Amino acid sequence: MDLTGNPFVDTGLMVLATLAGRHSVASLSFADIRRVFGEGRQLVRDNQRLKCFTMVFGTNGPLTQPAYKKSKKNEDIYLSIIKQVLQAAESEGHSGSRCDLTGIQTEFSLHAVCSRALREAGMPVPEKKWVGRDWVPLGGSLGNDAQALPSASRPLHVSALALFSLQYLPLGLFLFKGRLTCYQSTSNELVQALVREVVAENQKRLNLGEVEILGKGSGTRILLDFLLTHFESLQNAIGEERLPGTTELLLWLFSNSGTGADCRVEQIPETALKFVYSAISKGFGSEIRRLLGNDPKDPRFQFFECIRTGRDYFGLYAYKKWPGASAGFYELYQSGVRRASPMALGVARKLARIITENVDKKHIKEVLKPEFLDTAPGRNLVRKFITHFLKLREYDALFPSQHHPIRIETSGWQFLRYYLTRKEQNEGNQEPITTLPMKTTHPKIIQLAEVYVQGRDPKKIKNLLDRMAQKKVGIRWLEDVFCRLAEQHLDWNFGTWDEFVCDEDGNIVVHELFFQLRLYMSNLYREAISKNQGEAA
Repeated sequence: MDLTGNPFVDTGLMVLATLAGRHSVASLSFADIRRVFGEGRQLVRDNQRLKCFTMVFGTNGPLTQPAYKKSKKNEDIYLSIIKQVLQAAESEGHSGSRCDLTGIQTEFSLHAVCSRALREAGMPVPEKKWVGRDWVPLGGSLGNDAQALPSASRPLHVSALALFSLQYLPLGLFLFKGRLTCYQSTSNELVQALVREVVAENQKRLNLGEVEILGKGSGTRILLDFLLTHFESLQNAIGEERLPGTTELLLWLFSNSGTGADCRVEQIPETALKFVYSAISKGFGSEIRRLLGNDPKDPRFQFFECIRTGRDYFGLYAYKKWPGASAGFYELYQSGVRRASPMALGVARKLARIITENVDKKHIKEVLKPEFLDTAPGRNLVRKFITHFLKLREYDALFPSQHHPIRIETSGWQFLRYYLTRKEQNEGNQEPITTLPMKTTHPKIIQLAEVYVQGRDPKKIKNLLDRMAQKKVGIRWLEDVFCRLAEQHLDWNFGTWDEFVCDEDGNIVVHELFFQLRLYMSNLYREAISKNQGEAA
């Protein structure tokens, strides 16, 4: 048997494969389906107890229709219809029009099947029975404009196999962000395994008498739980990384109840899946579950949503009695999810160690508070240590720049915040910081600093640096130096001045520019002092 491409039908087929003990839908046969269905009583019991059944099909279907329930014939009518549907499914596929859901050729008539079942039960037979949302999620109804597709000119033509498999859909559903959800994926193995996890959890809840829908109140956490369970079993089975390349997962979030049914698709990109898989393979499964224990209730800020969208996660950082993540996992998250460079993390670790070793002991407790870097005094203190201990290339790695205006990316503050709140800054990856070229520093900063410092007395350089630190050097000084260089270099002109010191609206923005100049001149000053001391010796 093959998957059809319709997420709802395919989920039903994968539920059937799971119940039949088959590894995939490809190995599922009608004999397996007959064995799973049996007399149909188990399907009836499950669908009557599953709270999501009416969310999928409403209350107008034969199993839940009030009039049929009042006469206590709802189960018999439902079973009669489903048995006929299964019988028809085994013989279709050779003639008739194509199914709107699956493309299967079929002559199946839901009206004929329902009419026969109702006559057998002694119930009135409708003049015409269409395939609507009481049989197909989001199927609409010609009798209700609020549910009909705007371009609909006829009712849905649906195969018996599609209708039968959809009856098993509720057992494979869960709530994600408060919506009923099912899967699609570029990897059939992955999606079948995840459906298997959902079915097992739903069956366990049914056996325990749980009435709430799987995933209620958990936001996005439930999917991460499923991925963790699957990837851990995969690791235990094969002992090595084997997640198929270019694997992506799609979540179909839908609602088929109320006056306006709707559906949206959310993507779980390959990067997110690979990160979770990599974390499991490196032994971080228990740590992820510990972090999930402190997950916020708002799905927008939950751990898995941050992984999916490539954002930072607040739970990685220490706060009050919360210890945050281990250094190993933090660095894996920043490099795998946020694409942080190992050099940036290394510089942040080095800077945190420098600060804690050199800060006044009376202020160390204040410095180690998580909110310290959110204050102006906190950031000014950090910049002081940067100018005294870091090279410009290290600053460039930790705080990459953009031009016009010169402005840094702020993620470096978060990296530094993490390492400052660690008891030991030597935790984590201790690879040496390499002398990589400065990738984002504005080249005119380097040119201007080198030309100004060249041949100048170190005392005068020190005097300028002190005045810069006191913010006594301003735009006039920069204009004078720029003009002197413009006399020697054709590319130092009004256009490059505007690009160097102004923003998009022509406003002068030089705070970051002056700090980087001060940092690089500090580097050159230290080199000059060291050289002079070496010559004197």
